[in-house]
Amino acid sequence: MDIIQFIPRRLLLVAGMAVALPVSAGAISGTLNKPGNKPLGAAEVKLTCGGAQSTGKSDANGNYSLSIAALGLCTLTVGDGKSASVLLGKDPARYNFEVPETGASLVQR
Repeated sequence: MDIIQFIPRRLLLVAGMAVALPVSAGAISGTLNKPGNKPLGAAEVKLTCGGAQSTGKSDANGNYSLSIAALGLCTLTVGDGKSASVLLGKDPARYNFEVPETGASLVQR
C-alpha cells in the first residue's frame, strides 16, 4: 500500500470517529418572578448560545427549564426582550430572575 492510498482511509476513520462523539449539551432551570415576588407564568423564554437556540414557556408558578446543544456564556431572554447572561457548564445551571416592568435586564435573585 502506498502513502496516497493510506491517507484518505485514515482521514475517513478520523471523520467517522468525530461524527460518533457526543455533542456537549447544557441545561438551565429556575424561576421568573414579577416585582413583589409574584410568579410570572406563561412567559416566553429563549436561550441563545452562539448559533444555537432553545425556547419554551414558564409554568403557572414561574418555573422554566431549557436544554441546548451548547455550553459556555449564553443569553436568556424573557418576554419582550429582557435578558441576562448565563453560564452553562456540564452540570445543569439554576438561575432565578425578577423580570422588572421597565428596563432591558433581568435581575438575578
